[in-house]
Amino acid sequence: MNMQIKILDKVYECENQIAAVGAIFDQVQQLLTQSNTSLSSFEIDGVKLYSNYDQYIVEHIENIKIVVIHVKTLKELMDDTLSSINEYLVRAIPEIDKMVDEFYQGASQNTWDKFAQLLEGLQFIIDSLNTIGDNQHWYYNASQLGLVKQDILRQIVMLQVAMENEDRVKLSDVLLYEIIPTFRALIKEITVNNDYGQVQ
Repeated sequence: MNMQIKILDKVYECENQIAAVGAIFDQVQQLLTQSNTSLSSFEIDGVKLYSNYDQYIVEHIENIKIVVIHVKTLKELMDDTLSSINEYLVRAIPEIDKMVDEFYQGASQNTWDKFAQLLEGLQFIIDSLNTIGDNQHWYYNASQLGLVKQDILRQIVMLQVAMENEDRVKLSDVLLYEIIPTFRALIKEITVNNDYGQVQ
């Protein structure tokens, strides 16, 4: 019995054996690189998978008939990322407010843990905005997003200085008067982008 592997406009056929599937997947990887796309999901005989597809294929190798590989362009992935960032920002603002109160009152270990998570979130936002900076043609307000990135980079330095000096008041001030307004500005830019994208 053979299985079919469909991706973009190509259909590959191979035997239901790990080695054969592996060889096809090498070709699939080349195709993804050439077409500037990334894996989005797998549909294996009607079962949709967003992760662990290799494990699923190994476990069901003998019976698989059709594998459909869904792809997304980097722009589509970035759009998804911006939506995730937007959701994160909306959740983060009230949390930062609470964190500021805790810093003023004397921070607990939990406060510092939340602060560490915030720094990770800021780094993820920077990485995402870097990708937009490398692909300015994707978004008409890419330059505005670039300015927001510069603000966040500056604020990270301010947070680091405040941490090194163990200055909780300065830390709170940066969170309250710098980070929160920047998060609001970023929400606005993402929203404007979404609205603009739908108007066209």
